[in-house]
Amino acid sequence: MPAPLTEKIAVVNARIARLLDDSRRSLKGEREFNVETVRALSQPISEMAPVMAQSRELRLLQPEIDGQLDLYVDQITELRDVLENVRMMLLARRASLEAGRGQLEAVTLWAAALSRTR
Repeated sequence: MPAPLTEKIAVVNARIARLLDDSRRSLKGEREFNVETVRALSQPISEMAPVMAQSRELRLLQPEIDGQLDLYVDQITELRDVLENVRMMLLARRASLEAGRGQLEAVTLWAAALSRTR
């Protein structure tokens, strides 16, 4: 029977894997990346923070969790890279929205000027 810590790490790894996949899909435009996504990502990471703070000792005391901890570190490392790409995507989207807003403001001013001349 798996120890509670091993089970906890396995559950977190499964959640991180799903969220990592969702984040990758958002880069492809298949999924929305929003505040809820960030909240969903922060929850398992926060849950694992105390475990990772003690990971050296835990690896010595419970060598059976090595694989799960390694998987967690691998996934978090990959998630960091994916989130950097998401950040760049969101910055590009913001720039595009700001440009669109500028165009809309120009059209509004043009329409107002046109209505005053009629």
